[in-house]
Amino acid sequence: MANVIPFSFRGELFTGTHNFASGGDSFKLALYTANPYTTSSTVYNATNEVSASGTGYSTTGNTLTGNAVAYGTAVASCDFSDTEWTSASFTAAYAALYNDDQSDKLCVVLDFSGSKTASSGTFKVSFPSPTTPADAIISMA
Repeated sequence: MANVIPFSFRGELFTGTHNFASGGDSFKLALYTANPYTTSSTVYNATNEVSASGTGYSTTGNTLTGNAVAYGTAVASCDFSDTEWTSASFTAAYAALYNDDQSDKLCVVLDFSGSKTASSGTFKVSFPSPTTPADAIISMA
């Protein structure tokens, strides 16, 4: 499976629902053992979320920082600082990026292409540079 961009997110971009710029909306990244989302999903969902019981993970995920928007002649993209969970002991195969300021509206579901595990270590999600649109977490051409 590939990353999922919900149908509703596309429309919400044109209505100005999401502000990805620095100082804009607050976004979160939640981790999952299996994907509970489809293209018709609209909001954060706790189904299949990584357990918060003694694992170093907190339900609803991490608040993302470093919001940034990059744009050029033909492409716009957004970026966040990398996020991590320390003292982590869990496995995740998916992540959901959602807008915590806008009723937990779902933006994108990331497929890790298999299960990734941390055992009493750091689980880190690295966001690619938005200056290469094909690598950006969300981009529009």
